[in-house]
Amino acid sequence: ITKMKSFVIALALASAVAYEDENSGYCLGHKATGAICLQGSTLAEKLPAAFEACFAGGERRTKAAAGNRGGDDMTCYSFDDIMAWVEQEFVDDGCVLKHIGWMDAEGNHLEDEIHADLATLAEGVQAGLSEQAVADCVAEKMAEGAEKYGHCDSAYTEEEGAVLMDVFTKIAGYKCFMGQFKEACGSFIEAEYVEPLIMSLYA
Repeated sequence: ITKMKSFVIALALASAVAYEDENSGYCLGHKATGAICLQGSTLAEKLPAAFEACFAGGERRTKAAAGNRGGDDMTCYSFDDIMAWVEQEFVDDGCVLKHIGWMDAEGNHLEDEIHADLATLAEGVQAGLSEQAVADCVAEKMAEGAEKYGHCDSAYTEEEGAVLMDVFTKIAGYKCFMGQFKEACGSFIEAEYVEPLIMSLYA
């Protein structure tokens, strides 16, 4: 896994298990599904303390700007506005990553710690994770973004454009992996718990 992908996976995993998955398809809350998919891993020990430290009030921090960067909005926002939004949008995730030891105070990811924790996930969960699938998803999202916001290229300097490309690639990877992890978690629960239960009813 490349350094960038390691960071993206770390960010995505921390966020994916922290918040509600409304499309899980099971009569289980997000805390229950997260606990099942993380059981036995080092993350099961680290995340509760991280959540307590980062979300003492029980809620994610307000993201007033989040609604201004999606949907059909094709406005060419300034570089500073975009970077401010990114910082605000992912402040909670960064807090969690620092508390579980996946990111240092300067924002650098700690690759060895990330790999060590991911390796403790159940094999059934790991089996549902694919680097190639994430890469394909990222490529698709970046192509969609280029088509939608290509008219904004002239609004940024070459240096700003390079920074935005890097940031948006990481965000796309984050969202793609988060979706994949939720699917992997759902498949794991179905294979390990739901299917055996159904089979037992007809045995």
